[in-house]
Amino acid sequence: MRKNDIQYRKEYIRPMMITQHVYVFKFGKHELNNRVIIRYSHSWTGRLKINEIDLRLHKQHRPRIFKTEAGLVDYLESHLQSNILKNVGHSQAAEDSTEDFIDDDDQNQTK
Repeated sequence: MRKNDIQYRKEYIRPMMITQHVYVFKFGKHELNNRVIIRYSHSWTGRLKINEIDLRLHKQHRPRIFKTEAGLVDYLESHLQSNILKNVGHSQAAEDSTEDFIDDDDQNQTK
């Protein structure tokens, strides 16, 4: 994550009253405003069992809740694709507007 200039912080919380363990992972490009909360327990064989994964992007009030890692990965891939398409649309619109602006200046200078 640091390779992509994304800051992060990890925290481990073990509640006293229940057998679930909680792992909080905060991350973000400029601020730590995104977080993943993983609630897990141990099975009787000692394996980790993920009970719930909460994802809050950009300080959402209602988190997206997933039961499996596969659901989380699918959502993140679709969210990433929609953001890429949105950014491409914005950058093309900005380029078109700057090209129009430059074309107008070039025409005024030749007159």
